[in-house]
Amino acid sequence: MILVNVFIFSAYFLDFVSAKDACESISNLDEKLSCYEKKKESLTKSKNEFTDQLEEILSQKDAVNSQINNLSSQLSTTVSQINQIETTLNKISTEITKIEKNLNDRRDILNQKFSLRDSIIKSYYYSKTSNDLEFLIGADEASFSQISVELTAQEKINSLIVDTIKILSKEIVDYENNKNEAEKAKKDLEASFQKFLAAKTKLNSQKSNLSGTLSNLKDKQSDVEDELKDISASIQALSDKQQSILREKNGDDVSGSIGDYAPPSYSLPTPPYTPAFALMSYGAFTHYNGMSQYGALGRANSGQKYKDILKYYYKVDVVEKEDFPKTISVKGVGTLDFQYYLYGIAEMPSDWPLEALKAQAIAARTYAYKSSKPICITEACQVYNASKAKNVPSKWKQAVDETKDEILNNPVTSQFSSTTGGYVNGTGWDTKSGSWPGAAYEKVAGSPWFYKAWYTQSYSTTSSTCGRSTPWLSEKEMADILNAWVVWRKGNSSDKDRISPSVNNCFGGNPYSTAAMKDRAEELGESYSSVSDVSVDIGSNGQTSLVKLQTNRGSVSIEGGVFKTVANLRAPGYISFKSRLFDIEVKK
Repeated sequence: MILVNVFIFSAYFLDFVSAKDACESISNLDEKLSCYEKKKESLTKSKNEFTDQLEEILSQKDAVNSQINNLSSQLSTTVSQINQIETTLNKISTEITKIEKNLNDRRDILNQKFSLRDSIIKSYYYSKTSNDLEFLIGADEASFSQISVELTAQEKINSLIVDTIKILSKEIVDYENNKNEAEKAKKDLEASFQKFLAAKTKLNSQKSNLSGTLSNLKDKQSDVEDELKDISASIQALSDKQQSILREKNGDDVSGSIGDYAPPSYSLPTPPYTPAFALMSYGAFTHYNGMSQYGALGRANSGQKYKDILKYYYKVDVVEKEDFPKTISVKGVGTLDFQYYLYGIAEMPSDWPLEALKAQAIAARTYAYKSSKPICITEACQVYNASKAKNVPSKWKQAVDETKDEILNNPVTSQFSSTTGGYVNGTGWDTKSGSWPGAAYEKVAGSPWFYKAWYTQSYSTTSSTCGRSTPWLSEKEMADILNAWVVWRKGNSSDKDRISPSVNNCFGGNPYSTAAMKDRAEELGESYSSVSDVSVDIGSNGQTSLVKLQTNRGSVSIEGGVFKTVANLRAPGYISFKSRLFDIEVKK
């Protein structure tokens, strides 16, 4: 079935990529977005089918791997037990051989003593015709004394023989009992040994069968992954074009680092009405890669040294390059001494702790070293300020000078950003002690971007708000986003063309009004008039995985990425989620 689906999609994909891109020629922003949305929807459907198949295969593979690991552990234990049993059996066999030899030697000695005893008794018996009492009657005093001595000596001999016989008899009985017990133990161990051999054979057979199953699953996984790469590549191409339109609506093309001065602290304003809903983002303007600057601040404040800070975020050590280049080509500036160039890096406030500044200096030096030349002086690369280089702050100069020629030892990335929301790709949750979000280093360090509701066009609070005076959404506006989700999910291309902010119409196009969106959702069989509560599920991958809303139609659950897309398209003004890790505040 998987291979059949792969063939069907491959045929469709070839037709798709060979067709002329009709969307590119559309000038209207919203119409172009709708065109690419339709293409993406078709490809996404195919991708989801393959993704489901891959997840099923991976689940089966993990289960088989687990069984094989368990069996391997059992086999390892069984082999150890068999070796131990073999050693024990050999030892017991050796001991039994010794016992048998000892018994044989003892029997020979005993037989000799039995013969001696019998000979004495017979000799004594046949040499005397009367009993001892008769023999003594009539004897003279001298003869009596002699006979008494002889009888006493004979009695002692006989007593000694009897005692010897008793001792030897008991010794033989004991050895024979020991031999019987040893032989029984040997038979029991041999029987157990055979059971272990049978178990080992059975386990080996099971492992062999499971290994074959695993091999087949890996083949299927490879086939599906190859197709998913093709699908993802085509969807990514469309998503890039759509994302450029979404950036125009949501103001995402802004700074991703702190800059030379930290922004003011942020607090969510009091809502002007209730119930009220605020779209909250954890972090903003981030790629989630490499060092979090506010995270570095939090770590430095807690006593960590710059090498430890960098090791956490980049997973590599700091090394000193003996052949470090002396100069760098800077776009629009010319060739600069590398150290002098670093004096002008304006990516972190110069009054921050020295260990954080050193970490920043090495990250910036590594980024410049690895970048293509000439390097640009904006956030597209890393910010360079010529006036700062001429009048370099003493603390920043110290950080640059004391880390001269030090760079990261071949990191996967040398990127950095202001605030990741407490999650870093390849590293995980960036927390001090305890759980996220309360113990996140960025929160502890006081990042104003750690948890914020956005309603301005850019990071600047003075940028356009499209007429909005608050980041809070009303109950009616929240229900409107849900109705937009219904239309986005069930409507046709014309419907989707009209999913954009309707208030003040800052983005052009022909968006549905709030009433018209609700009517269209009703026609599609599912409309909403109220939202009473909202909660989210946060995944272990640093993303909001699910949004759960309590509505007039009961509970509604929407996949996190889908809700973010629809909300960013429909929410009024520039209200939007700025990251994949988000929450929704509710004030009742």
